[in-house]
Amino acid sequence: MPVLPFDKFSELESCYEQLTSWCDILEAIADFLPCHLDERLCNTMTDELPPLIHSAQRLEEQLILTNLCLIISDKEQRDTEKQRRLEWVSDLVGAEEVVDVLMALKTGDCRLSSDAARYLLRSFSCSARKHIKAEREAIRLIKALDSKDAYAVPSKATGEAA
Repeated sequence: MPVLPFDKFSELESCYEQLTSWCDILEAIADFLPCHLDERLCNTMTDELPPLIHSAQRLEEQLILTNLCLIISDKEQRDTEKQRRLEWVSDLVGAEEVVDVLMALKTGDCRLSSDAARYLLRSFSCSARKHIKAEREAIRLIKALDSKDAYAVPSKATGEAA
């Protein structure tokens, strides 16, 4: 049974909280398009969003992918790992599109209509929130099964964990 690094779970949760905050801001920007964007906010978000996605994915790989064996079968694990890796690529592409649109909006050179830019920002936010929700559920299950196993008591009849 793998030992779960609970400090890393806290680090991942911090990434999720920051990403959720960025989603709130992206949705607010979408609500007010076309509008003037604060240059400092745009610069901060465009500098921090892709590395934040990378950090979350690295932690998800360490904490969730390596512990999927606690919650699903081997076959499901392979399929799930493949699907998650594809989603990670999609998340990174989405983050880069958000960065490109924010930079273009900041400089006034956005080639997308306000509706298209709104859709892109909201789509990214919706996808990120859905991803976070699914990963938090996986974490909850992993932690629950890990703690259940940690408290298993040998059975008198079989000599195995109950």
